[in-house]
Amino acid sequence: MRAVELCVSLVAVTLSLPLLLTLAALSAVTFRAWPFFRQERVGLGGRRFSIVKIRSLPVDTASTAAKHELVAMQNARFGRFIRRTHLDELPQLWLVLTGHMALVGPRPEMPALAARFSPAFARARATRRPGCTGLWQLSPAASGLIGDAPEYDLFYVEHANARLDCWILWRTVVQFGRPSAGVTLGDVPRGVVTRRAEGSGLGHVEPALDLTERVGMSGARDGVITLDRTALTAET
Repeated sequence: MRAVELCVSLVAVTLSLPLLLTLAALSAVTFRAWPFFRQERVGLGGRRFSIVKIRSLPVDTASTAAKHELVAMQNARFGRFIRRTHLDELPQLWLVLTGHMALVGPRPEMPALAARFSPAFARARATRRPGCTGLWQLSPAASGLIGDAPEYDLFYVEHANARLDCWILWRTVVQFGRPSAGVTLGDVPRGVVTRRAEGSGLGHVEPALDLTERVGMSGARDGVITLDRTALTAET
């Protein structure tokens, strides 16, 4: 699967290079600054790494600004566009080639926010390389914080396989640039879901157990977890 991922990533990097350079030039003109910037994120095994993004905000924006603060911020139309379409994340395809990220996986989180995860949730996410796209990224919950809807990452960690990855990539293409309510766990086809064997070391993310006890997320919305957990159980 890694070999296929590398081939797909290489093709995607090659095809997207003209667009990447165009967006970088527009960013440089819009913000009068170097168009690329780095942010530290938490990846596989809890190790930290740097992601590269196209600049979509003014230079004086705090690198640790919360998502709701960025939404409320006055910003250039170009910046709003590439953030809304996630085109500012195109450089992350290069990180798939280096092995820091995968095409599909949990979204990489900043250390300050990842520190608020419960140990169980952090361990579950650390078993997978962060992804350029994923269930949480496609979900309605993506307008908030990862910790507000941990069921998406838990579902992916528990059921990750090549068929599920292909389905997520397909939905990413279909959903790109179109108004959408997002993907819920109930939308995941039964045919792309598999269950890990017992003893895989991921028993702590078994969806049949109580997520509120296992995730113990700071600020997690119990009502949302319970609702999506019902859909998750129905699909498995």
